Amino acid sequence: MPSSCPICEQPIASTAVHCSVCGFPTSLAIEGLRSTTEEEPEVDTSDGPVGAVEARPTALPPAPSAEEELTLAISRDLRSRMEFVRNLGQGPDVTAELCQAALSEAQGRVAEALDILRSAQQRLETQTDEVLRTRTRLLSERRTALEKTGVHFALGADLAQLNNAIQEGEREEAANLLLAAERRVSQFEADWKGLQGLLSQIEGLRTEAEGLEIPLGEISSELEGIRDRLAGPSLTEEGLDTIAQEAAQTLMLLHEAIPSSLEAELARHEATLNHYPEDHSPSAAARRLHLEATRHLKKGRLSEAVQSVRDLRAELAELEKISRAAAAPPPVPAAPIEETEGEMLERLLKKARSLAGRVRTLPPESETAREAAVQIREATDFLRARQLKEADLTLTRLMRMLASEPVRA
Repeated sequence: MPSSCPICEQPIASTAVHCSVCGFPTSLAIEGLRSTTEEEPEVDTSDGPVGAVEARPTALPPAPSAEEELTLAISRDLRSRMEFVRNLGQGPDVTAELCQAALSEAQGRVAEALDILRSAQQRLETQTDEVLRTRTRLLSERRTALEKTGVHFALGADLAQLNNAIQEGEREEAANLLLAAERRVSQFEADWKGLQGLLSQIEGLRTEAEGLEIPLGEISSELEGIRDRLAGPSLTEEGLDTIAQEAAQTLMLLHEAIPSSLEAELARHEATLNHYPEDHSPSAAARRLHLEATRHLKKGRLSEAVQSVRDLRAELAELEKISRAAAAPPPVPAAPIEETEGEMLERLLKKARSLAGRVRTLPPESETAREAAVQIREATDFLRARQLKEADLTLTRLMRMLASEPVRA
């Protein structure tokens, strides 16, 4: 088995059926080599000195004809063109014609091989042009699809240069331009998708904030400015990256503005709920919603916190209707009983011990148990510091929270 192809001179594996480059059958490779190599001298096996060799005259291979040189040139040109066509992915392939031409030439039919190669050359050019035009059209359609989503990608110059290269027959240059433009569009599409997700979060939070009449100040104008820049006539990758950074900054501002407004509103609602006795059943739902909103806010779950505050507003409005329907004045806190500091401290200590016993009945891994333990520690610290009012307020909040939790058997 020869180690190289007699047609394209490329290495051939010992187990290969045909050349991997030009497709020449390996079974005919030896015949091809016989026409291009010299005959080796034979060893004289007759009686005589050992090692004596009788040299025979060797015949030089005939010079290739003009047709053979042309077939070789066309074959090399076709292999070169197929290399850059493969970079486009699935495309035209003339490997079969190269094999057929190589076989015909090996059998001495050089004119037939030349016709096959010329036909393959024409087919490769035609189909390559079709692939380039099709991919260019798809590229333009992707750009149009981006425009329908609200962004205008600066790809006009690339498409114009690509179309000009195709018209001028510069297929290799057109292929390189096409691949570069496709990479740009793919990256832009991915970045735009990420920015769309960011803008969706911003719009959602802004809508929720406006629903609660939370003042956003310059945040709304920042978002409008982002929308205006996205609607520009020609947006580059760098411009999109800048807008994405501005959108991220706007989202941070929303995450700072909304919690502060919700905290202030929850403090007002807590003061309203404090006017009702602890055993006032109509206000139990409002207390539960207040607790949920506070938890969501501490965990940074802004959407859930906004929804809880919205529900809390509705519950407080319903509670006010119930109070009016009862034709009774709004509940007022009972007149405080004058007590000494020592009496107050003793009462709060008993209250803290009672609540601590209630906390021990909670599931140890629950969120309520962890929050209750934190509040018990805060109340204890207030008592040690003789901050009795703060301790009383902390224990009252803990009592309300535990009132909505079932007792563990």
